[in-house]
Formats: sequence, C-alpha cells, structure tokens
Amino acid sequence: MGLPELVDFLEQDRETQLQVAGQKYLHPQAPRFLRLDLEERLRGVLRERGVTTFYSHQVMAIDLVRQGRNIVLMTPTASGKSLVYNIPVIEEVMDEPRTRALYLFPLKGLEQDQLRSLNEVSRAVGMGDIGDVYDGDTPAHRRKQIRDALPNVIFTNPDMLHLALLPFHRKWKEFFSGLRYVVVDEIHTYRGVFGSHVSQVLRRLRRICGHYGADPQFITASATIANPGMLASGLTGLPFEPVLESGAPSPGKHFFFFSAIESPYTFTTKLFVECLRQGLRTIVFTKSRKITELIYTWTMSYAPEMIDRISPYRAGFLPGERREIEQKLFKGELLGVVSTSALELGIDIGGLDCCILCGYPGSVSSTWQRAGRVGRQGQESLVALVAIQDALDQYFMRHPEEFFEKNHEAAVIDPQNRKIVKRHLVCAAAELPLRAEDQVYVMEDLAPAIGELVEEKKLAPGKRGGVWFPVERRPHREVGIRSIGERYSLVNEAGRPIGELSGGRVFKEAFPGAVYLHRGRQYVVTELNAERKRAVCREAKVHYYTQPLSIDTTEIITQREERCFGNLRFFWGDLRITQKVIGYDRKKISDRTRISTHELDMPEYVFETEGTWTVLDAGTKAAIEAGMHDLGGTIHAVEHTSIACMPLFALCDRGDIGGLSHTCFPDFNLPAIFIYDGHDGGVGLSKRAMEIAPEWLEATLRMIEDCQCIDGCPSCVQDAHCGNRNSPLDKSGARFLLKRWLEEYIGQTPPLSDSERN
Repeated sequence: MGLPELVDFLEQDRETQLQVAGQKYLHPQAPRFLRLDLEERLRGVLRERGVTTFYSHQVMAIDLVRQGRNIVLMTPTASGKSLVYNIPVIEEVMDEPRTRALYLFPLKGLEQDQLRSLNEVSRAVGMGDIGDVYDGDTPAHRRKQIRDALPNVIFTNPDMLHLALLPFHRKWKEFFSGLRYVVVDEIHTYRGVFGSHVSQVLRRLRRICGHYGADPQFITASATIANPGMLASGLTGLPFEPVLESGAPSPGKHFFFFSAIESPYTFTTKLFVECLRQGLRTIVFTKSRKITELIYTWTMSYAPEMIDRISPYRAGFLPGERREIEQKLFKGELLGVVSTSALELGIDIGGLDCCILCGYPGSVSSTWQRAGRVGRQGQESLVALVAIQDALDQYFMRHPEEFFEKNHEAAVIDPQNRKIVKRHLVCAAAELPLRAEDQVYVMEDLAPAIGELVEEKKLAPGKRGGVWFPVERRPHREVGIRSIGERYSLVNEAGRPIGELSGGRVFKEAFPGAVYLHRGRQYVVTELNAERKRAVCREAKVHYYTQPLSIDTTEIITQREERCFGNLRFFWGDLRITQKVIGYDRKKISDRTRISTHELDMPEYVFETEGTWTVLDAGTKAAIEAGMHDLGGTIHAVEHTSIACMPLFALCDRGDIGGLSHTCFPDFNLPAIFIYDGHDGGVGLSKRAMEIAPEWLEATLRMIEDCQCIDGCPSCVQDAHCGNRNSPLDKSGARFLLKRWLEEYIGQTPPLSDSERN
C-alpha cells in the first residue's frame, strides 16, 4: 500500500468525496542545470556527497556573490539554497583563513542542520570545523570558549546578535573586523514588528563592521513572496540582486481541499491515521499548540499501535526534545508528526510523503512552504488542506482554483517606525556614539527622533555638537525585538515567570478574569498591575474561554497621502487609537455560546499608529439608508471582512490589523471606515492596503457574496475578536456598498458570485 492507493481511496470513497472542495494534480518539473567552476578539492568533496551537478539558480547566485553583489535568492523549499552561501564562504576561508562569516536564522534550532552540513564539507577539504553555534542554548562556558577561539563562521539569530554580540562588540573585534559575509536565511519570516526590529539590528551590525574596517556582503534567502528584493533592501538598507527563477526539479503533487462535514479536527485525525496505516510518512500542521496536542491524543485513541511511531512537535519543548524528534523523523524512526508552524522552516527532516494542513496557514507563501516539506526525494506526494471555520479557509474552499492562480503575498516591514527606530538608536549609541557623519544612518532623517530622545533624557548631546551619547550603558535588555511597546511579565501566584506580553496585547489578553493559555495550560488572571508591568495568574482547568468587550475610538493626527481610484478616495496617515476594555464574556469552549458577562474598570490604552481610511459621501450614505440597510451595520461588516482579506495581499495575521467604523466621524460629519496597523507606530500594512485598494475591495466583496449564509457568519462578516459582539452587522448592506464603490466609483466590474456563475 502507498500513495497511489491513498489517492485512489480519496477519489473513490463516497463519504470522502462529499467533503472534497477541490482537487488538482501538479505535474512534475524537470531540473535545469548550469556548469559551476569550482576548486578541485571542493568539487571532489561535493561529488562524494552526491552533488555532481548544480541547478541554474545556484550557479547564477554564486556567480553574483563572487562578483561582490548582495543577493536575495527566492526559490522553493528543498531547492539547495544552503549551497549558494556555503560554497562562497568555504572558498573564501580556503583562500584566506582569517575570513569570518555570520549566519543568521530566525529561530534557535534552525542552525544545527546548517552547521552540520557546513562542517562536514570543511572537514572533508582539510580545514576542520569552521563553524559553531552561539545562541541562547549555548552554555556560558562554551560561549567563552567560542569567543576565545573564534571559528570562521558564527551561527546565531537576530535576538542573540542584538543582545549578546553587538553590545559587547569589543570582545568580538577580531570577528567583526574580518567579517566578509552575512547570511540571512528565511528572510520572509522577518516581517511586521519582528522584521522592522531586525532591520534596525542589521543597520547596527553594519555600523559595528564599519568601525572595524569591514564592509560585509549580504547573502539572503527567502521562500516565495511578492517582494523579495524590496524586503532584503528594507532589512539592510542596501541594494540587492534578486535570483528568482528556480532550476530545481519539482516532483508531482496531489493537492486536495477538504471542507469537512464533521469537525475539521476529527477529519484531520482520521486522514492522518489513514496515511499512517498506508505506511506513508506524514506531517500534520496545526494553527495552535492546543490543537497539536489534541490531534496527537486522538490519533493515539484511533491507532494505539502507532504510539511509538508518531510525536507532537511545538514551541515549549526543550531543545533536546526537539532535536530528538527531528533526528527520528530524518532517520525514518517516526512515521508521523503533528506540529505547529515550528517545523515550517528549514530544519531537515528528510523526505515525507503527505502533508495535512489543519486550517489554512494564513498565506499562500506559508502554504507552499509547508507543502514543500513533502516529496523531497523526487517521489510524488500528497498535500491536503482541511478548512476550519475561518473566512480565508472558506474563501479557498469556494475558490480552490484561485489558490494556484493567486500571486504570493508581500512581506511588509517599516524601517522608519518611529518607536522602533528610537529604541535602536539608543542601543546604537551605547555601542558607538552617534555622529552627524554616520556612514549607515541618514542622520538628517533621524534628527527629529534624536531630538525626542534628548528631551526624554535617553541620549545626551556632546559638548562640541554633532555627537550623541547614551544615558544608560546597557539599554539593550529593555528592547525586545519581537514586540513594540512596554513588556508586561506574566507570573504565577508564587511570582514565577510564565511568559510576556506587550503593552498593546496585555489589556485584551490578560485583564482580571481572563483565561490565558501557555504551553497547553490554562491560567486565570487574578491581577493586572499597570505600574509594576505585570499580570498575576493562577493555574486552572476551566471549560470556557474569555473574550474582551471594548470601546475603541480613533483620532487623525496627520494625513500623509491620498490615493484616488476613480472617484473613490483613500487616505493614509498617522492615527491615535484609544482602546478601553469595559468587560468580558465567558464562552463555552465546546460550542462558543456565551455563559456570562462581567464588567471591568480598566485604564485606557492609547497608542499611535499608521492607518488608511475612506469617507462615505452624502449620496452613498443616503443610498444605503434608502435601501433599508443599517448604516452602522453596513460599514462595520465592510470593516470586518476587509480586515479578513488583508492576508491575501500581505504576509500578516488577522490580529496584526485593527479597524474602526464611524457612522458620523466628527472630522467629516460623514461615515468613515478606518483600517490601521495593530502595532504601535505601524509596520506598513495599512499603506500596502491603500496601494492595492481595488483588488482588496474586490476580494472583500467576493468573500461576502460567495458565503451562503443569510445574515453573516464567521466565514464572511463576523470577527471572533470583535469587541462589540459583532453587533451591528448588515451583510446585504456591505454587499451594496462594495458593489457601488467598485461599479460606480472605481468603474470596475465586480466579480460574479457563485450563484451568478452557476
């Protein structure tokens, strides 16, 4: 039994076919090769490892690196990207033993496979081990050994670079002065807040290198996104040569879309068990740690004979546990694994046969990244997307063909985010004083931020002018690069740390009475202390979850841009958002019904961000009301669904974006809809929305039109995180407004609904 038998079963079984929303076979693609000139020792070593030919993208990229260009390589999973940076680094070390390289990966653990591969080749050419890992899992005594006897290549992550290398650069003088290459892998993960922080960390790295006389070349690699060159340039502040055409082979793939009649989690479990019983090596990707553990537990119940052949994998496991699971997968000792996104990135787990996605991963790019985990050794594979009750999942169940036709999303960052820039300027000044003639920063553009930091007594100007010093010696630990704003600690009643939340999230996720999930455990928040920046929790086992109720308002600070699409105008600029949690609902986990409502007296949370907005003219307002549509419900529904559609155009989560709708916004005395970045200072998402407004509105209308519900549901206009309990919502009014905008204002023919096409 094997894959052909499984595909036959899925195609022939009557019950399964009732749940198939779409199916496509992706034909295999042949490889394309080019000749690569190599030093004979290195060629011989690679030949012994089975590398006798090189894909066209590898040769083109290596040639550009040899010419001294910064490159961004965007090719699919398992297309040999690591050779593109390992070959130039090994060549350089062979020619000049004092050469240094820095390899950056977004997460701890991704370095291990890459380190092993690099050192195996370097040993084989007679140089010994040239690389070592220096990250949060490296013991203190080992860190000192690495600093005292520097390897040619350091493997680390942006967090460690920010906290442990740059602040202590004098201890690393030999390394930074000889730094020839900086490799930044998986750059598509550097988006939003994290990417905006990393862009500042890399600018600080360039400053340190310049101080020691080095000007490293950047080699970056990405999964498929819409804007690799722009992202690489935004992250580093340097120009890049993109290499985008893959020459790697692509084995055939059977792609199934499933809209489960029963619970999607039950269907996923049964499909997983079927794959295992067919002897197929299978990975299941889930969207949460909790679902990961549940599917693993249910699989044990359905197939107890598999107890030693499958494992869960998620954040929260100890590093040793993760390495053990990875090795067992690679060696084939495990037949299946249930994982969160933790296994999406480039850990080598060998060739798998089947990939089951329990819930749309949130982007086309991420879906292909996960699908690339299977069929790695030329064999055909199966990818199954099982939809959950989410707007984007249901969108692709209704339009599976669009998944294959759709362009990949853009990865969006904002290197000019004022809050983030200011925090890193203080760190940069602590590393090397800021000077007017700085070679990395455009100091003229940073003058307002520096002025604010001087007023806030975080920077001190020098006596001679044109130079600024830090007030604190080590400000780095106050800057978490994966969030914006003040960080709140979550502790248990004994004061033991549980986790952290940013100030923007803590009021909506850790209010008194909130149920907070951490590492599969439930905690009930008993106290939120804004002054001490901490929330106290007690562990509990409850049958409900909590949803905050809030009152949000917005204020336009500055209008910076205006874009016209026909007669429809969109604006973009700076907003001030005020959020006040006034209570919360307790809801049953089983069916989401409300159990009780509780009032709260919480302080307001105010932050400034970027947003885009549009104003309804008086004629449109009158037309909505004349059509007997609820004005507030109409614009509220458009707000919700447009937010749900944003991940179709930008790599983001729904929670990265906020929205507000006003039936009579004071500045205009007319209705207005605001969509804003949900992070302090903004990260560029709302600007992306304004730039693609017609496509965005068309997708919003299509999501509403194609949903078969009458009054609105979670697959179209409802938002599970709405602070107003999804009230009011008018689905028919939203349809009317979007059609009017597209037909009469933009002059664009709206897409046909499913019923009109049929």
